[in-house]
Amino acid sequence: MSGPSIREKHLEYEPFVYPSLEKITLPVVSFSKRQKDFLDVFRGRRSEKKLGICSLEELSEILFHAVKPYTISRDDYDMIVYRSASPSAGGRHPIDILIGLPEKEGRRLYLYEPLSHSLLRLDIPVELQQEFFDDVNQTLLLGDSVLIWFSIQYMRTASKYTDYESLVWRDAGAQLCCLQQVAKHVGLDSCPIGYLAEETFNRMFYCDTLISGGGMIIGMKI
Repeated sequence: MSGPSIREKHLEYEPFVYPSLEKITLPVVSFSKRQKDFLDVFRGRRSEKKLGICSLEELSEILFHAVKPYTISRDDYDMIVYRSASPSAGGRHPIDILIGLPEKEGRRLYLYEPLSHSLLRLDIPVELQQEFFDDVNQTLLLGDSVLIWFSIQYMRTASKYTDYESLVWRDAGAQLCCLQQVAKHVGLDSCPIGYLAEETFNRMFYCDTLISGGGMIIGMKI
């Protein structure tokens, strides 16, 4: 794999727009709710496979601290860049966060919208969503946990860098680490999923500029 470098000329691209239905505004996060020593959280993190529920309030807190940007600006190419807890090459943040929530009628997929701190219910045929969840479930049992999946719009990074692949996957690893640490801070456990579910992921979106980046589950240890 070749090392990345900044392009002499920025590549234009059209970002993928996810088909969505209604918006769910996530609960407001209280900054004074939890007081924990950083190293206690850091040392206490473990990957746990058997996980139960994660409330909407807990999910809101995890996404707020691990994903939501705290500054927004434009770079030299007039592209919007973000700064958040998770580092990203050039501030491009190519990873979109998809959330698989267990519901009464079955698990459903949402897109996390970081600027408004909300979830957008995706307008994808239920049978295609179920195929995807079943596929992931063969690798790691989801149970009642929340599934977090990385959908990578790689052109955000590739438009600025040649040989961008290593940057995209480093972004994914950094985001995964942040999510796991914040989940532990909230009092929940998590487990990365070493599987991309590429075929069932691709059938949901039919988009050449999206790639599946794997994911994780978050919930209460059983």
